[in-house]
Amino acid sequence: MAMEEQRTGAQALQLYKSPRPRRNSFAVIHHFNLCFATFGRAAGNDKAEAADEKKKDDEPRTAGGWKTMPFIIGNEACEKLAVAGLGSNMVVYLVTKYNMKKVAATNMLNIWSGTTSLATLPGAFLADSYLGRFWAITIGCLSYLLGMSILTLTALIPRLRPSSCSALEKKLNRCDSASAWQFALLVLVFAFKTVGSAGVRPSNMAFGADQLEQEGAKGKRRVQSFFNWYYFSSCVALIISLTVIVYIQTNVSWGIGFGICIVFMLISIVFFLLGRPVYRHDVPRGSAFTGFAQVIVASIRKRSLPLPSDFSQLYHGEQTDFKPKPTNQFSFLDKAAIITEGDIRPDGSSPVSSWRICSVEQIEGLKSIMRTLPIFSCGIANQITNAQQHTFSVLQALSMDRRLGSKGFQIPAGSFSVFSLLVLIAWLPFYERVVVPIARRITKDNRGITMFQRMGIGFSISALSMLVAGLVEVKRRNTALSHGLADQPSAIVPISALWLLPQFCIVGLGEAFHTIGNMEFFYDQFPATMRSTAIAMSSCTSALGHYLSAIIVTVVHNTTGRDGRPDWLDDNLNRGHLEYFYWLLSTMEALNLIYFVVCARWYKRGNPRAVEANPDASTNCYEMECMEA
Repeated sequence: MAMEEQRTGAQALQLYKSPRPRRNSFAVIHHFNLCFATFGRAAGNDKAEAADEKKKDDEPRTAGGWKTMPFIIGNEACEKLAVAGLGSNMVVYLVTKYNMKKVAATNMLNIWSGTTSLATLPGAFLADSYLGRFWAITIGCLSYLLGMSILTLTALIPRLRPSSCSALEKKLNRCDSASAWQFALLVLVFAFKTVGSAGVRPSNMAFGADQLEQEGAKGKRRVQSFFNWYYFSSCVALIISLTVIVYIQTNVSWGIGFGICIVFMLISIVFFLLGRPVYRHDVPRGSAFTGFAQVIVASIRKRSLPLPSDFSQLYHGEQTDFKPKPTNQFSFLDKAAIITEGDIRPDGSSPVSSWRICSVEQIEGLKSIMRTLPIFSCGIANQITNAQQHTFSVLQALSMDRRLGSKGFQIPAGSFSVFSLLVLIAWLPFYERVVVPIARRITKDNRGITMFQRMGIGFSISALSMLVAGLVEVKRRNTALSHGLADQPSAIVPISALWLLPQFCIVGLGEAFHTIGNMEFFYDQFPATMRSTAIAMSSCTSALGHYLSAIIVTVVHNTTGRDGRPDWLDDNLNRGHLEYFYWLLSTMEALNLIYFVVCARWYKRGNPRAVEANPDASTNCYEMECMEA
């Protein structure tokens, strides 16, 4: 989750640059996490946009601008610090305080993480269509606060959680599990946090960009500067969460650690609300789902009509100077743009009903999503790999010697994912300033290496990370067995937890490659009107990856333990074979790489111009031929 949170700020940086910007690695880092945040812009709702412009004209000229940034960035930094401070160490809390089995805790967090990511979809719909971003963020922050408050109470009041369990009781499997109402409190915490994510994650970035004038070169620089500061504050907040707050939770008090998160959440809300008088408030826009449904319905209604040989006769909305030619794939959808009697108002201004006729641009938006689905599916397996660094890798660290020196500082188990973040931050400027120029001279490609090559390298590195994780687990397990700790699951194995650094660092490096290639692919291949959807497509792989991870964990847990032997994911890691699970994921990632190569070749074969042609910046036509009317 922490890796996901740290990517949002920079992804949108690509979105607001000029039609074909110079690719910046910082522009594609976060996880994902703006899942369908600006889907409403992709659909295009003329009436909503007109109302929005009118509202902007009615607002005082002092609304928006740089004076709103301290409130928005302050809100984001404090909110990120509070949320990441809870999520990154949650598996340790569930195992040590709620007496949950390791597999059960892992599955619960995987399902919750997936649900949280998917919840941003209806959250974005409500923000764009009904609530507006200001109220979506406000409601989301308040929901976060309620969830954090309940979780803090479970840490402070012993009756709200299962009774403590000694090492002997754990060994004999006699620990009390949570009662129905105690478990209900935990589910309520997750429910409030999911609602908070649905309100905040899709809206906070776009709301900040709304405050700045984005027209012209100066406007582009303003937005770029905003996202630089946004990204910087997010990274600082995440590092503090993964170190200071996690340390306090683990070594001082869970109640105090959670309480600190509450304080920062309160500060976040105060920051945000104080800026309300100077914010620029946009009118809620329609959702792209409505536009996509309209294309499907209109194409079904006109399924028996032949397509005209002259594509300029199709409906192109209000565009007059240039008319994009539809792409060849999924041509049955083009029938939605056939003009029949009664489709257009007598004055020719707009369609009588958007459910009867749709513009070519609207149809191409749906086509873009359909074409990229195979590539989209490849990223799911990569997210399964990333999910492990917040679950089983943390449990590995929990059983190892985490001290720096014989009597030195002890690194909290939940803080090890910060090394992935540090590698990510360190690699990207090196990649941008050193690797890309060298690669450009070798490949003669302006990007250095192609988008598909970046993604493929990312998949390869992810497979390597799980291979290395398995080898480290073999060493950890052998050390435990050689010291007679086979039946002591709570004992600290005398091996340094720094052995885990390679797998965490490799995961961070793989994320840098895959995220860059994945985001650049969706950004490049979507039409200009669908670039918001590009971020949505990329980031929503996280939800599906966490769901699939939970399914795989359950299947492995239930099928590998037979004839009295412990399963691979036994609650006693010293008896199980976690390395086999890691190697299974490594094999899956390798097979996913082969699947990706097949999908990439199919995509290139079906769209030879899509991955090579440059857009016409003067017309914003993209992936489509532009021809004068």
